[in-house]
Amino acid sequence: MAIIVAVDESDRATRILTVGEDLARAYDDQLIVVHVTPEDIVESRRESFDEYYRDDAVEDAATVARTATEGVVSDETEVEIVGRVGVVVSELLEEATERDARYLVIGGRKRSPTGKALFGSTTQSILLNAELPVVSVIGTEK
Repeated sequence: MAIIVAVDESDRATRILTVGEDLARAYDDQLIVVHVTPEDIVESRRESFDEYYRDDAVEDAATVARTATEGVVSDETEVEIVGRVGVVVSELLEEATERDARYLVIGGRKRSPTGKALFGSTTQSILLNAELPVVSVIGTEK
């Protein structure tokens, strides 16, 4: 089985990776670190560069995941880096299903009730739609 850890380019990635690595070690599972680049970001990059393809976007997403692990995940931990493009919630849940993941580890922020109502929450959508245990590593809203 596998532990899927979803990372972004924020400072929270370190804490999320640490929790994911602890779970991978405890269950002797593979650690899979995933970053999903939303489609609108890809479209924006296509407008900025003459030749920017989906494969480029997937590689850029993998680079975010790889960079997040550097200096955080132990060399002794088996880790796979995955980049995906699309709707973040759908892509993460699809990856977890494809890998028959034991856990999905995600980040979240404490938000005011108004913030939740106005902006929605990727974390909340994952928690409501996941068919596997989700570990949410909560930070504070800035």
